[in-house]
Amino acid sequence: MSGEDSGESTDDFELQRPDSDSSPTQAWQEHEQGESDREAPVEEANIILIAHPDHKMLGSRFRLQPSVDFRIGRSNTADVSLPEVLSLSRLHARLFFERDQVIIEDLHSTNGTLVNDEPVLSRRVLNSGDRFQVGAVHFKFLHERDPEDAYYRAIYSLVVRDGLTEIFNRRKFEEEMEREFLRARRYRRALSLILLDIDSFKDVNDSCGHLCGDHVLKQVARRASELTRPEQILARLGGDEMAVLCPETPLEGAIRLAERLRTNLASTAIGYSGIEVAVTCSFGVGSLDGTMGSSDALFVACDRALYRSKQSGGNRVTTSASDVGPKTH
Repeated sequence: MSGEDSGESTDDFELQRPDSDSSPTQAWQEHEQGESDREAPVEEANIILIAHPDHKMLGSRFRLQPSVDFRIGRSNTADVSLPEVLSLSRLHARLFFERDQVIIEDLHSTNGTLVNDEPVLSRRVLNSGDRFQVGAVHFKFLHERDPEDAYYRAIYSLVVRDGLTEIFNRRKFEEEMEREFLRARRYRRALSLILLDIDSFKDVNDSCGHLCGDHVLKQVARRASELTRPEQILARLGGDEMAVLCPETPLEGAIRLAERLRTNLASTAIGYSGIEVAVTCSFGVGSLDGTMGSSDALFVACDRALYRSKQSGGNRVTTSASDVGPKTH
């Protein structure tokens, strides 16, 4: 995990471009097409991250929509923000729809944009299946109707989803935790974390059986999913422990979310084969501060707060902040 951002510009970080016998891509490639070979209008498309210098976020999917400019770069204002990739310019390239086509445009980046290993001097039409490179990061462009899109979607789900609960797994959580930590430190943005686990979960397994325990885990994950926003990362870390990573969220907002989760889970028993299983959860909540030199420090602070919740009887939210006392219910 890197420390403080030096603040120095990395736009001059040079990459060696691959040799190519092909001539440079024209600034604008227009193709004469008859009505017979023109594709049907595209409503949405996707780009899939297929190579990263640190092997992060592989398989991540980003949706392109008509009338929306989609930018890639190191800046936190980019739609795909990769501050850890020094070969990227702050705003490196953008993608946008023009009629029924998706266009990629290089934004005067230092290291350039390539499509199928050919440099883009200004703009280029993307066809489904094209690979493009911005700095040291590679993407694949696919229309949603392309059969290959479903394949990538299925493979990515297997890699990042927990098989039982279908929420994100620990691998995905750790990857996003490090990425959001770097972004929050670099741009001085808020970042909070919620850890939770089920009170006396061993008793559920012992008294009702492991199949009942699995059902309880799935229902807790489902209810938590309904209360979290798309940009928040809900993940199962192992056993009955889960986490919610909350970018752009100060401590107070994370506490409110944890309280909503606690109240919702405790309010209604979970039914299984005629049995009503009462479930409560304990929570540890923390937020990034200037003393934390790594994402591990934030995790440890929340884990200690979770431990205090458990030791105090469970079914409560405890924060890691010394100036905010534990909330007991």
